[in-house]
Amino acid sequence: MMNTYWIKHKSKINKIKLLCLLFLNILLFAYCSKDKSNIDVSVIENQAAIKFENDVLNFHTIRSGEKVTGSFKFKNVGDNDLVIGDVSANCGCTVADYPKKAIKPGEEGMISVTYDSKGTSGIRIEKLVTVSSNTNPSRTVLKVIADVE
Repeated sequence: MMNTYWIKHKSKINKIKLLCLLFLNILLFAYCSKDKSNIDVSVIENQAAIKFENDVLNFHTIRSGEKVTGSFKFKNVGDNDLVIGDVSANCGCTVADYPKKAIKPGEEGMISVTYDSKGTSGIRIEKLVTVSSNTNPSRTVLKVIADVE
């Protein structure tokens, strides 16, 4: 019973599928051809520039279970206020603290990083710390290294 219904209405179903695909293509084309000239250039114009003294923080040799803290010193070398939106590490054993207020052009700041070696021994660690800010590029990756005994 079902097979005969399918055979009778197969051409109608195919036409409906074709119309749906045509409609979706028209929508896609209309979306892709939107005028892109209304991009907000104020975001580009208000970018800052960040310069780190070092992009690697080396704790050298530490004991297993030891917590060590160091910092990345930076300067806003741009013409606009530097705003750091987030600083995140690639694991929970590394925690960063950073300035929450805007850094004026020419001013300096520090990002403090604490590494907890609890549960780690006999290896060299390399942890990544990503700084997200109003710079170009918007992300800067810093590295923390140590030899854990």
